[in-house]
Amino acid sequence: MKHSLRTRLTLSFLLVIVATAGLVVLLANRITANRLTYMVSHAGRLKAQRLAPLFANYYVQVGSWDGVEALMADLFTVQWSHGMRGFGQQGGRMPMMGMMGTTEAEDERLFLVDGAGQIVAISVGQNDDVRLSPDSLNQGAPILVAGQPVGRLIVASSLGGLTANQTSFLRQVNWLMVLAALVAGLAVLIVGSFQARRIVAPVRELAQAARRVADGDLSQRVRVTSEDELGEMGEAFNRMAAELERQHELRHRAMTDIAHELRTPLSVLQIDIESIEDGLTDPTPEVIAGLREEVVLLKRLVEDLRMLSLAEAGELQLELEPVDVAALVRSAVERGRAAAREKGVTLSADVSGPLPPVLGDGHRLIQVLLNLLSNALRHTPPGGQVTVILRSAGQGVHVVVRDTGEGIPADALPHLFERFYRTDQARSRDAGGSGLGLTIARSLVEAHGGRIWAESEPGAGSTFTIALPTVEYGEEKGY
Repeated sequence: MKHSLRTRLTLSFLLVIVATAGLVVLLANRITANRLTYMVSHAGRLKAQRLAPLFANYYVQVGSWDGVEALMADLFTVQWSHGMRGFGQQGGRMPMMGMMGTTEAEDERLFLVDGAGQIVAISVGQNDDVRLSPDSLNQGAPILVAGQPVGRLIVASSLGGLTANQTSFLRQVNWLMVLAALVAGLAVLIVGSFQARRIVAPVRELAQAARRVADGDLSQRVRVTSEDELGEMGEAFNRMAAELERQHELRHRAMTDIAHELRTPLSVLQIDIESIEDGLTDPTPEVIAGLREEVVLLKRLVEDLRMLSLAEAGELQLELEPVDVAALVRSAVERGRAAAREKGVTLSADVSGPLPPVLGDGHRLIQVLLNLLSNALRHTPPGGQVTVILRSAGQGVHVVVRDTGEGIPADALPHLFERFYRTDQARSRDAGGSGLGLTIARSLVEAHGGRIWAESEPGAGSTFTIALPTVEYGEEKGY
């Protein structure tokens, strides 16, 4: 039979409290009974010790235990002290021993044993069912006359037996403990049910929201009303849902952008091919070269998308090895000099001092540098300057590409590394690129365990910084 989480929690709470209360009642019963028996036994021994001198005086006066039953009977009369005074005065056999309260002996049964271990006299009390065993005859308080034992006085309670009143008291204590356990169980059942409902409610809400997310509603969020583990779970779900929604929007926008980027060169190819088929355009070398250029653009876009997909999925194969970043920077600058010269821009490298190698794929890292240099040259006007600076920074190195170009608007900086993002949406692919270069650069840098960021001031140029870990630190981090 299927039970809800609330039912299982409530039953678990109840089972724990029942088991605990049962154990407590059992232990308390045993401890109470043992302590009560000990106290009664100890009190019985003390009573026997207090009464022993009385019987010793009797033995001195009488010279034997004859008639001692009368003394025992007098011990259980309400006016014991007066009776004993009268007995001592009238019979002449008993000196006045002082007052002996009736509460010390009236509920007890006394056993008088002579020196030979034979029972001489037994009083009548509430412990009528008590019988002496051979071992019990050696217990009790010795009765001494002139330093010699003439008998023993045994109080029934000293043998561990409980009176009817004491047994009734113990039974009442047990019932009170059972009643307390039942009340505690009922309280736990009520509180446990409330707590179980309080725990299960956010779980149910979370489950319902998860089902809606699975059905495609990524706008679902749950209320976070606590700071405990349930609250943390709710916050984690909300972050997951928000990230799924963001990724869905990015994926949708990416598909739209990809379709748009592919449509332009495909449309150009279609128009040119149809013109050639209709005889409107002659297949001259210039026309063929234009078609080839569109094909190259398509191939480059598809290759960029493939690389970006592999990098973001963590499946891009990197041949990691110690790389001399200074040599890498100089190589990238040399390869960009021709384009800088054609644009009328000064391109230089600032590499000072020996720098530790970084752990990376040289081919991929120079691809990132060439991409940043291409962007810098594209946005730097003639007469401007592009500088690549290399410097050590803690446990890594920083590669800085700085230009004196037009700069980047502040509202565009947070989106700069997103797919197909252009600072000027009106630009064509030729003027602004496909919008994948910086996204690919970020993915490649992060695949090396580094990070990349941009700083810019409109009209004063832009600065792109790449932070890469050194060989030792990169191996420590597992890159």
